Amino acid sequence: MRLLSNENEGRMKYNFALMLGVFLLLLVGCHTPIGDVGQKTAWKLHFSDDFNRSDIGGEWKVCQGDWSVKNGSLQGSGCIISTRGFPDDSWGFTRLEYEVETDANTKLGFSGLGALIHARPPEKFSQNPWAGGYLFKFGDSTNTSNKIWRDGKEIATDLNMGTLIGTDNVHRIILENDQGNLRFIVDDKLIMECKDNSPFFAGKDYNRVGFYFENNAKVRNVKVYIKRMDDRDMFL
Repeated sequence: MRLLSNENEGRMKYNFALMLGVFLLLLVGCHTPIGDVGQKTAWKLHFSDDFNRSDIGGEWKVCQGDWSVKNGSLQGSGCIISTRGFPDDSWGFTRLEYEVETDANTKLGFSGLGALIHARPPEKFSQNPWAGGYLFKFGDSTNTSNKIWRDGKEIATDLNMGTLIGTDNVHRIILENDQGNLRFIVDDKLIMECKDNSPFFAGKDYNRVGFYFENNAKVRNVKVYIKRMDDRDMFL
């Protein structure tokens, strides 16, 4: 058996260390999340509402339940949808930001606080306002899970008990459809992410935002961002 010279042995150790470094770099890259939490690159603000008035106004349409505006917040339960589309002049994807708070008992008959992006216009509802587009449900099933629905069907469930609704806590929510990457962000923490290979995009239809609460809650500081599509996005 031939013994390796000190030079050859040193070269082999160097090559091994180099290959190990490349492998670890690739490994880290494989676990990098899609996008940064709360990152707004390429998103453009199209609409905001601070509810600093005494009535609902013309930007929202009550579809179910009782809603009102008081003390700088939209308050109520049921379903309410925006009256305008986002965007109204081109195709695009949607990001919705808002703050939400409830004083309801989240353990007794609580059904979560839902929000909609890429919802259909109110006049095109077949039956249920939440049956089109994406519905993100925060604290569903007596505050035991978070869910994402697509076109009236559940497509993802998060049973992580770490991020749920706190009574009288103000939660900051971000919902995104970023070219089919659906992200559910609560208090700057990415709690759910899934991929829709045939995503909705805002245009003539599927261009509204809204809220669907089965329990009374307050909404503040709504912002709607749009990421415009180019020709390549049409072939996702």
